[in-house]
Amino acid sequence: MNRYEAGIRQHGTHRELAGQSESGGSPWADALGLDAIIVPGSRPAAYLDHAVTLARAAKCSLVILCSYYLHACEVKEYLDARSFRGAIVIELPPGYSHPLFAFRGLLDIKDQLPPACGKHITDLSMKRNIGLVLAKMRGWKRIFFLDDDIRDIAYLDLQHTVGMLSSFSAAGMWVTEFPDNSIVCHANRVTGGFQDVFVSGAALAVDCESDIGFFPDIYNEDWLFFFDAASKGELGNSCLTASQLYYYPFANAERAAWQEFGDVLAEGLYALVHLDLDVAEATSAYWEVFLEARRHFLEDTLSRADKAPPDMRDEIEASLQSALKCLRGITPDLCARYVEAWRQDLEHWKRRWGEISVMPSVDAALAELGLATTPTENPKRILHPQDIAALLPAPGQVTIPKFDTLMEMAERFSSQRLGSPIHGEDKRSGKWPVILPDDHRRRRRRSRIIATGHRSWVITTVHISVIYCQTAAMRIFSRGRMST
Repeated sequence: MNRYEAGIRQHGTHRELAGQSESGGSPWADALGLDAIIVPGSRPAAYLDHAVTLARAAKCSLVILCSYYLHACEVKEYLDARSFRGAIVIELPPGYSHPLFAFRGLLDIKDQLPPACGKHITDLSMKRNIGLVLAKMRGWKRIFFLDDDIRDIAYLDLQHTVGMLSSFSAAGMWVTEFPDNSIVCHANRVTGGFQDVFVSGAALAVDCESDIGFFPDIYNEDWLFFFDAASKGELGNSCLTASQLYYYPFANAERAAWQEFGDVLAEGLYALVHLDLDVAEATSAYWEVFLEARRHFLEDTLSRADKAPPDMRDEIEASLQSALKCLRGITPDLCARYVEAWRQDLEHWKRRWGEISVMPSVDAALAELGLATTPTENPKRILHPQDIAALLPAPGQVTIPKFDTLMEMAERFSSQRLGSPIHGEDKRSGKWPVILPDDHRRRRRRSRIIATGHRSWVITTVHISVIYCQTAAMRIFSRGRMST
């Protein structure tokens, strides 16, 4: 191992470990055969908009696995509103398990991981593994994993990336516009260090007929999923870009500690590939050297914290200190034993994978997994705004007062205010001029009547009539004073 110590380090880029697509060719022909887009969803239903758009364009199935803030009933309503019928919506029950996803080696070592690894609970790995098995049970050959926070994937770029499966067992895109990195790597970039992005499970095409792995329940589970493909030169990178929805990476320092063990494993294993070393070389001696290199990387990034924007410095320092604290609890022996348990589970997985039978329907496949799809029949009635208005309760009949009645009310009111009756001759003499309602309407703008909800039109009409009469009477009174 001594002859490799100089090369054991944290790499700023792994770009050379993924084969790139050749220019030219017809993406329309390359991408034929995409069977499904699989979305491990956890955000509200509106975040599925991009996945629906791509699935509609690709004319493929859309599998949505729901948990946390995403509920199957809300997804169905959203899909009905988009007039999209080609979706398989699955609600993942809390604590779901199945023998196909029982990875005994990793489960036995889970309690020995740093306490920070249990601070955040995620079912992302389980959802992706379910997507893999569902694809196998349905006989799907090509699938595309798409996270619900990924945007800006052009349809032709999707086609071209999926088309790379003719040469690679898995192929991904670059998530560059908000980069898909760990919190520590975000800190490295913000403080002036060189930091690239790599292929990830957020936008990943998979050939289900190839020798594929599973997603372990740990941070950077996607890097472990396609590690063997990268080692054998079977991981592709279309070099086409997508964007991730922005979030502030340094808001919670504990998240950096939660990511640290998975980040150490992934970066350490890919450092082996850079050195053309087999995974069998990931011994305690190797991890001792890499853990020291990781510590130098974190401390160097922390020393450059003053180069970050002033309003971020304290939170960047807190995140890096949290990662360093977790790193101190990671031993070389723990890393070596985790890798050994992962490789054993991988062998068991591949045997189970080969024994999975094709099912006649989606419902049959999900029943085998102890899951169920949300029914697609009887979609929610979504009404047009004009239909909603038409269905509101209609008001009853309203009696409109006659104009002569209004005139009498005005005269009576004026008589009470002035203390003397108003006679026809008074009107003719001009002593007490009366403005009749019809004349008054020509001088005043008609009042608007706003009827909302269940407001009674009768009350509204009477109220306006009283105001009308009061206005007329006051005008009578004022003109009488002026004539006097």
